[in-house]
Amino acid sequence: MNERLLIVEDEETLCESLKRVLAKEGYVVHTAGDAETALRTFGEEAYDLVITDIILPGITGIELLKKMKERLPEQIVIITTAYASLETAVEALRNGAYDYVVKPVMHEEIKQIVRNALMQRALQVENARLRNEIEALKKMLKEHEKK
Repeated sequence: MNERLLIVEDEETLCESLKRVLAKEGYVVHTAGDAETALRTFGEEAYDLVITDIILPGITGIELLKKMKERLPEQIVIITTAYASLETAVEALRNGAYDYVVKPVMHEEIKQIVRNALMQRALQVENARLRNEIEALKKMLKEHEKK
């Protein structure tokens, strides 16, 4: 497995709990207590999935989502919040969040969401690889037809 996850959560107890649960599932889990630290880490490391709270010190989780999507549009980001509203849910999803999870986060629920998100990511990667192979084959066929 060895998928790499980044959890951005300023509530230390929740952050450690999520890290422990997801590490037991076989993921490599890194954490950040604020969005600025997460962005620095995101610039240095590649993550298969990011889980971020909306309310963070400094910039919000939504702003973090936007910045991550600017750098890497295919990045999968799950937003969590204890203060759910239709407005923030719509904003998160419009800005490319994979899912919007209301706290308290149930362990089984977050494990399933992470599995589904990573499965979707794997399918996207495979789809891109197959498209590249098809384009390469088309190019080879065109070159062969010229001969």
